[in-house]
Amino acid sequence: MAVSVLMVDDSADFRFLLRKRLEKIGCRIVAEAADSESGLELFRAHRPQLVTLDLLMPDSPKFTAKELFRTMRREDPHTAILVISTQSRSSNASSFLAAGAVAYVEKSFMNFDEVTKKLRTIFLEIKRQ
Repeated sequence: MAVSVLMVDDSADFRFLLRKRLEKIGCRIVAEAADSESGLELFRAHRPQLVTLDLLMPDSPKFTAKELFRTMRREDPHTAILVISTQSRSSNASSFLAAGAVAYVEKSFMNFDEVTKKLRTIFLEIKRQ
């Protein structure tokens, strides 16, 4: 059975590329959101096994990507959250990893092979290449 994934990222182009890569390794994209509020609605509706979360999106000041992360962790601590951001790893990674993110990846330096290796440690369903 494929790993169910919710992608939360305001860039449609990046979601397209990420979708193709995730599907190639055996994931099933159940929903996509371009902002945190939609992301929360889709998270609650689909209860995915994995969420990919961009931190910099045009969100409302009262509900940011950081708040979405906290809410998802509180509502379902077993959901794996992969933070993918343009923000430098040094500025945020430690706090997200300490709060339960499975990984923190910088978009500009994203190595999908490393992401795949990490996901394989969590999900046995991920295909070996």
